[in-house]
Amino acid sequence: MPASSSSPPRKSSLTPLIPNDDDSDNGKDKISASTSPLCTFSFSSLCPPPSFYDGETTRPFYLFPLFLLINIATMSDRAIVPGASKEFSAFVGSANDAPQLVQDNPDAGLGILQAAFIGGYSIAIILSGHYVHKIRWKRLVLSGLCVWWLGVLVSGNAKQYNSFYVLLFSRMASGCSEAAFHVVAPPLIQDRAGKYAGLWLSIYLTGVPLGLAWGYIYGSYMAGHDMWGWDWAYYFEAIASVPLLITMVFVKDETNGGILSGAGEHNINREVEQRVDDNGGALQATDEPLLASSSNDENGNNHNSIQQQPKRKKFTIFSEIKTCFSSPVLVSLSLGFAAMMAVVASLGTFGGAFVLALQLFDDERVAATCFGVAAALAGVIGTPLGGRMVDLLLIHYSSGDSSAGGVENVDESMRNEIVTNLMPRINILVGVALLFVFPTLAMQEAVYFLTFLFIGWTLLFATQTSITVCAMFAVDRGHRPNALAFLTLASHVFGDVPAPILLGLIKDKLAPACKIGQDGEFVDPEGCIAQEAGVRKSLAIAYSWTLWCLVFFEIARRYAFKEKTAEDKRRVATEREEQFNGLLLRESNHETNGGEGIFQYYHSKFHPSQDKR
Repeated sequence: MPASSSSPPRKSSLTPLIPNDDDSDNGKDKISASTSPLCTFSFSSLCPPPSFYDGETTRPFYLFPLFLLINIATMSDRAIVPGASKEFSAFVGSANDAPQLVQDNPDAGLGILQAAFIGGYSIAIILSGHYVHKIRWKRLVLSGLCVWWLGVLVSGNAKQYNSFYVLLFSRMASGCSEAAFHVVAPPLIQDRAGKYAGLWLSIYLTGVPLGLAWGYIYGSYMAGHDMWGWDWAYYFEAIASVPLLITMVFVKDETNGGILSGAGEHNINREVEQRVDDNGGALQATDEPLLASSSNDENGNNHNSIQQQPKRKKFTIFSEIKTCFSSPVLVSLSLGFAAMMAVVASLGTFGGAFVLALQLFDDERVAATCFGVAAALAGVIGTPLGGRMVDLLLIHYSSGDSSAGGVENVDESMRNEIVTNLMPRINILVGVALLFVFPTLAMQEAVYFLTFLFIGWTLLFATQTSITVCAMFAVDRGHRPNALAFLTLASHVFGDVPAPILLGLIKDKLAPACKIGQDGEFVDPEGCIAQEAGVRKSLAIAYSWTLWCLVFFEIARRYAFKEKTAEDKRRVATEREEQFNGLLLRESNHETNGGEGIFQYYHSKFHPSQDKR
């Protein structure tokens, strides 16, 4: 019996978690314009929903800002050591168990601390990229954040023990536990943010410069405080991050069983049918196989059977690594990103020492504050602009309604074409950024130095969203977490792990008087002034390393274009084969029915003429 017009329409419980403007007919999850001023601009994804949960899943309006705050917290933890570089150099050089290399080269010891953090992060991100296929992402993230919190607490205890190795291993533990969060958040945002995926991803990535800048300023202030010290910087951070851990406990996600979309081993297609009982009760969701059809057995009985068995997709560490290395686009992109992160990490670690040695500032606290504010503003401005650039590009590749935009509407076959179009934009931004960064080598005034660095950093931060999106498009949908893990691992192995150590050694070699002594001051302040040229040479070496970005990004673009061309040829060949097979099928049907075939008909009408002899 057909359903009456009064019957409620069938809806999926897996509704988009960020409502689209097109959904205004049903009125669900819509808030009036008076609720938020942002609603007047039709940014429905930015308007506050009524509750924390949408069914059994936390709404993205609350989940995405939580990701941003966690990103800021973890990044600020990274920047405490660079922000108080003089105090930490003095500590590692005078610790009871510090090795002789660290005692002789405190700047190298500072680089080792940062390398330990990133080294632990790099190892853990491989495992996190693997286990994200097997367990719920919330469980993975929450367990990692708990270990991170303990690592932050123990980092503060290192000063009480006067132990270099306690600080070293606690920093390594903090890096290990961060990995799970950073491999989950970008793909989740890409799946749930709809047509604002680029904007939300850029907002999330804005947490990187904001966190680094805040940690830089915060670490410098706490380390120079007469009452507290750098150990209390970690204690206060541990206290402030408790609400984030508690909020994460209450996060729920039942979409796709709590596994990232496309990342689960069980690739089972299901539709969720909601029914209303006869008494008008609550909606009830029942899982039914999507590919179900009725078939008659030999006795004529009608049975429902699944025509196609669900495919079980196995993810192993070896297969994941092989997939990443099999993508030349991802490999080239990762090497270019590693060159960029090498410079960012080096400047973040020794930025304060550089500006002091160049006599741009007289006080480390003032130098760290100005340096951090410039970096934060550059990230806040540049990263969202880069995200908007990605959204505008993706609109042109959206299937169906082009106004919908969003990554979920992009055809999988368009991946390489999108990367081909994004890479030139990335290279232009990097190239223009270098035009502003290199002149700072000759500047003597702090205001000009920071202004040009600010413009250069803004352009570099504008590339972050594009680089992240290109990495996820470089592989198939199920391996996006692994692509992010590979990108991060390569950036650490070839970038911000060795670069601070090498630059510290180079700086100590070219400007030995500018080493940090056990008292936290330059070993020879007068000699450091005379060795200003050596400091500028060290800075020039760091800047020059960014040129590798242009090389590897161009290689990535060429590989993407090559794969795009090959895909176009395969698509054309497939279309021609299908057309030809259609003609053959029609020819066969005509012959079977006793009629004249299509080819025979045209041959009889247009057969070649024969010479009469």
